[in-house]
Amino acid sequence: MTGPNNIQTLYHDARQRLARAGCDSPALDARIFIKKVFGLTDSDLIVGEDRAATEPELQNFEMMMTRRIAGEPVSRILGEREFWGMMFTVTPAVLDPRPDTETLVSAAVETMRAAPPESVLDLGTGSGCILISLLTEFPQARGIGIDISPDALRVAQINAHRNHVDTRAAFREGRWFDSVTEKFDLIVSNPPYIPNPDIESLDAEVRNHDPILALAGGDDGYDAYRIIIREIETHLNQDGLCYLEIGIGQAENIARLVRESNLYVRRIIPDIAGIPRAVEISRGDN
Repeated sequence: MTGPNNIQTLYHDARQRLARAGCDSPALDARIFIKKVFGLTDSDLIVGEDRAATEPELQNFEMMMTRRIAGEPVSRILGEREFWGMMFTVTPAVLDPRPDTETLVSAAVETMRAAPPESVLDLGTGSGCILISLLTEFPQARGIGIDISPDALRVAQINAHRNHVDTRAAFREGRWFDSVTEKFDLIVSNPPYIPNPDIESLDAEVRNHDPILALAGGDDGYDAYRIIIREIETHLNQDGLCYLEIGIGQAENIARLVRESNLYVRRIIPDIAGIPRAVEISRGDN
């Protein structure tokens, strides 16, 4: 018999509470919390798995619900996020990995599969999700992740170990190329690209929970791109490629910065919504 503290009743009530609070995906969020707290699978919920919750389970579940209703993202509540089919630890020190960024990983894997890179550089690595995903796809490669935040680098190291690439991934503290002397077959980055005046208008879940350091791109949003693009040729091998994530409406200006640095835009890659999301750059002779 289902009671007020049984799984199915809690699941039903959670969906309603989250919907009333204006959450974008109340059913999904409720399912994630139920699965996490009670150790269930989607199949368990489909067949109607039900039992009474223990007091610690109820407290844990209510804590998650309270934080979500207050506007905290699910990934921040759980302390992890899925990206490229793997789980990544997230903390307040790092940007929440998003599906849009998988566009960059997908493009690099698609183009370089026939001639895999042996060395990868990830600028502004954050959680390490881009570098770690690429090292997973290219098992012969070694990579370096650079970040100005020591706290972010600690998270990236945790994630490299969690996803079994820690023997091939190294992390350095630094601002973009400042601590880099090597050349690489593949350079990637998801730099901050939100114009500073636009930060206050961002969705509250982003504005209040992602580190501003990983969002704010200067007065016009291009500060990081100017630095990175200017140094690409110095650090990219002759036949290497660079992939940069870009914001909405930035493709034309990024292409201009690339041309001004005597580099070549091979293509602009759209995300699943058709929005230009990444730029593929070469030295112009490949």
